[in-house]
Amino acid sequence: MKDGHAAPADSVSSTATSKNVRDTKRELQRFVGRNPVLFSAVCRIKRDRRCVRRDTHLVIEGYPRSANTFSVWAFKQAQREEFRVAHHLHYPAQVVCAARWRIPTIVLIREPEDAITSWLIRDPQPMDRAIEHYVSFYKAVAAHRNACVLASFEEVTTDYGAILERVNQKFGTSFSTFSHTEENVNRVYSRIEEMHKKRNAGGISETRIARPSAAKTEHKSRIKPALRAPGRKALLSEATAIYEYLLRQ
Repeated sequence: MKDGHAAPADSVSSTATSKNVRDTKRELQRFVGRNPVLFSAVCRIKRDRRCVRRDTHLVIEGYPRSANTFSVWAFKQAQREEFRVAHHLHYPAQVVCAARWRIPTIVLIREPEDAITSWLIRDPQPMDRAIEHYVSFYKAVAAHRNACVLASFEEVTTDYGAILERVNQKFGTSFSTFSHTEENVNRVYSRIEEMHKKRNAGGISETRIARPSAAKTEHKSRIKPALRAPGRKALLSEATAIYEYLLRQ
C-alpha cells in the first residue's frame, strides 16, 4: 500500500508468483545438492568452476554466511601459485564428493543462530527451511568428518593460518599459510568489496556484502526472536546439537 491506495491486484499476484518460483527453484537446488550423483551430473553439464572435480586441489565449503568468502580469498591471497578451489555452493554433496575422491577439504561451521540469521538477512526465505538446510548440510558432513578439516567461524576470522596448517598436516599438501595480520585481513576485505561492487553496479549493500557490517547486526536483533519462537525450538535444538557435536570432533 502506498499513499493510502492498495497495490494493484496484478502487481500483488506477480510478486507472489515470483516468490513461489524462487522458492521452488531453491528447493530443487537443495534436492540436487543433497544427492552426490545428481550433483555431479549437474556440475558436468553446467561446468561451474565452483564445483568439485577430480583435479580440484582444495574444497572450501560451509553453510552460507560462515566466512566462506573470507576463507576463499584469504587462501588465494596467501598462495604463491594458482590452485583449483571448489567453493560457495553450500550443498553437502560437494563435501561428499570431495570425501569420496580424497580431495583436501575445509568445512566451515558457524553457530546456527548467527549463521541462519545472517543468511536470512541476505536471502529472505521461509525460516524453517533455512534451519532444515543447516541440519541436513552438517548431518552429511558429520558422516564424512574424518575426510575433512573442520573450521569454526571464530578460528577462520582470527587464525586462518592454523586451519591451513591442519590441512597440510592431514592431507600432505604444501599450501602456503595465511598470516592473520591486520594488514592481510584488510587486503582480503578490500578484495571482497571490489568483487561485491562489480556485481552490484559499483555500489555496496551492507546487508549482503561478505564482511562485518553494523547494518547486519541491527537486522539480526529483529530476526532472532522469531528464530527462537517455541514452534521452532525442536528444529533449532537439532541444529545446535549437530553444531556442538562437530565442534567436539
